[in-house]
Amino acid sequence: MNTEECYPFQNPDLPLEERVNDLISRFTLEEKVQLMCQYQAEIPHLGVHKYKHGTEGAHGVAWLGEATVFPQNIGLACTWDADLMNKIGSVVGDEARVYYQRDPAINGLTIWAPTVDMERDPRWGRNEEAYGEDPHLTGVLSTGLVKGMQGDHPFYYKTVATLKHFYGNNNEVDRGSASVSIDPRNKREYYLKAFEMPFREGKAGSMMTAYNGINGRPCNFNNEVNEIVKGEWGMNGFVVGDAGDVLGTVMDHHYVDSYAEAVAGSVMAGIDSMTDEQDISFQALHDALDQGLLTEKDLDRALRNTFRVRVRLGEFDPAERNPYSHVPESKLCAPEHSALSLRAARESIVLLKNDGLLPLKPDMDSVAVIGPLADEAFTDWYSGTPKYRVTPLQGIEEKMTGRSVRFHNGFDRVRIRSAVTGKYVVLSKVDDNRLEATCTDAEQAEVFERNDWGWGNVTLRAQSCGKYVTETDTGLAAFADEAKGWFVKEAFDFEPTAGGGLLMKSWEGKPIVQDEHGYLVVGDVGTGATAAGTIVVGSTSASADEFIVEVLSDGIQEAVNAASQADTAIVVVGNSPFINGKETIDRPDIVLPPAQQALIRPFMPQILTSSSLLWAVTRSP
Repeated sequence: MNTEECYPFQNPDLPLEERVNDLISRFTLEEKVQLMCQYQAEIPHLGVHKYKHGTEGAHGVAWLGEATVFPQNIGLACTWDADLMNKIGSVVGDEARVYYQRDPAINGLTIWAPTVDMERDPRWGRNEEAYGEDPHLTGVLSTGLVKGMQGDHPFYYKTVATLKHFYGNNNEVDRGSASVSIDPRNKREYYLKAFEMPFREGKAGSMMTAYNGINGRPCNFNNEVNEIVKGEWGMNGFVVGDAGDVLGTVMDHHYVDSYAEAVAGSVMAGIDSMTDEQDISFQALHDALDQGLLTEKDLDRALRNTFRVRVRLGEFDPAERNPYSHVPESKLCAPEHSALSLRAARESIVLLKNDGLLPLKPDMDSVAVIGPLADEAFTDWYSGTPKYRVTPLQGIEEKMTGRSVRFHNGFDRVRIRSAVTGKYVVLSKVDDNRLEATCTDAEQAEVFERNDWGWGNVTLRAQSCGKYVTETDTGLAAFADEAKGWFVKEAFDFEPTAGGGLLMKSWEGKPIVQDEHGYLVVGDVGTGATAAGTIVVGSTSASADEFIVEVLSDGIQEAVNAASQADTAIVVVGNSPFINGKETIDRPDIVLPPAQQALIRPFMPQILTSSSLLWAVTRSP
């Protein structure tokens, strides 16, 4: 590009629409196709740089590195504080700007937050992402967050909020193919009401559609995006489809037969940017144009919406015109941001009942801290990377300096042996802590902490190295620092068998067996095989194995013993934000895992008759 040449779209003194129209008119048709997806292409001859839509920021900037982490949104809803949400949004905007300045091609300023979905079922796996079941409260808090994220300048955005997921999204199982039935009154007074305020009052610049359908029609084909969001509510930015959902109109909903129809129907219904496999999407766009399902003017309309936002983010203007063009690096994890997160955490706490127990007496001589979450500070799928973590146990120990603090997580300590060979499981000393059932001496067997999260999910942490057992490419190994991930490969199921042993299964329900060397590996049951039949393990075969779990110490009894020697017991229980419910995983029930209920049960008489025990139910930070 000739640096001396200045196009109208580069002139910050011209009206926004004139600038956007000029820019779009200069793209070739092929360039327009290349700009229709999440990762927008570089157009060198116009000075348009690469850009990525969709930086995660549900409760702090996520997935980019260290950033300030705020309480989960369901906790923030308990603050009932729109001004606080505004301040949190401003922090998210500042820290996103710092990352954008480091790498503007990949760290975008269009933030996929807040989640405005109505939480109509407490079993929904993503309840921690949204603000509850009240549409007015959700609207007020979301509006506060949006205003903080986008800033208060009349033209330039600090960042842009992408409200999600429009709408009726409240189940993870079959979400890509399900359709929900909503009558007109519930639609207007409940589901849409939460979205309306952030658009009308917050002027949110973007929105994401949902995976599900509404009354038989996929949400990315929903004409209400154009009629209501862009029409009635005056949204002047862009709409993005959820990841893989446009192509999912064919693969999951089976609503249309071709990808060309899928992209055409989505664009015509108001989708301006697609978060799908780009090569497939580009070809589908070409096919839709060739078949007359789309015209170049349809692409122009969508691109005007995305580039209207990019212009207002200041991308094409001199830095001195944009008040958000340079946010100091010192703003990332700044002390004042940590202080705001602490304030939010304090305001999010809800005390359901107090019979005089709180506040705890400052002169206590001893405390027992009990429970599986007592020494944990979890993050969730959409959390940022915290600069530091403080667990409940650590915080209590700091308050109790010089006095007795007894801790027990309530886990059983176990060892595992093969019911077939009788040999115990140990960690391989020469092969990256792989699990092998080769030990004949019980005293030399590996000892594991067993945490039963309920509903067929057990984690094992090897005592010798402190690592969780996880599935690797070569088999089971004590290798993981945490039980987390899109697929939680640290979760196992132990099913009783008719022979009195246990069939161990992987996170995806495949049997755990021994190969010819005694290593524990994941097998696939061959055609026609039974649980005790042939297991195919790579290119070898092994026999289906049963295991015996020997309990060395009773975690509940040891926790009770620890509590009996203290003035006060604090029991910290709750769910795993990766195992018990998250994106793609709905909760089977809203009760605590049965093992945690069993841990609490011995303390019930104390709860009912005295004030010597505090029961803390905790979620992710």
